[in-house]
Amino acid sequence: MISALKRGSGKKSKKCCMTNKITRTVAGSLLRLMPRFAFPRLNAFLFRMQGYGVHPSARIFSTARILGDITVTIGESTFIGHEALIMGGESSITIGKNCDISSRVSIVSGTHETDMAGDRSAGKGIGKDIVIDDGVWIGFGALILPGVTIGRKAVIGAGSVVTRDIPPFTICAGNPCRPVKRWNPGTNSFDPPA
Repeated sequence: MISALKRGSGKKSKKCCMTNKITRTVAGSLLRLMPRFAFPRLNAFLFRMQGYGVHPSARIFSTARILGDITVTIGESTFIGHEALIMGGESSITIGKNCDISSRVSIVSGTHETDMAGDRSAGKGIGKDIVIDDGVWIGFGALILPGVTIGRKAVIGAGSVVTRDIPPFTICAGNPCRPVKRWNPGTNSFDPPA
């Protein structure tokens, strides 16, 4: 809807854009005024007011932030902890249902092309989509980088840096994040380490 408003012309489009900016500003201000622990479903509602696709049953603490020109979808019964940061540019971040995203997790979909010939090494800014599938648990302080898909029911250890896709049903940790254990749904147990 926002991109359609940007493409539109005339008084109606400008009025809609202004109304959208005012709504985002008011909802963002209310989020910053909320107590740190109170009303996580109200916080989710305020993010919906800002135009993000947040399911009504999602629980998001008021210190969590969504920033940038991104499309965000957060599924049902997903929890997002304190000071979590979701940000990027011209991309989408999809978080499935029943996910647990701990405090101070950063999910960043924006990056830059490398430009060694230009004045700056950080060239043109680009966005790469991130997908976090259903049932994922991301530990405290993890960093999820652009273009990554985290498979269903994966577990990301605290402080991990996810630089590549993570397979479903795995426990992963480290910098860079690598599989440590794999759950076998057929046997309902972990496979022996390789």
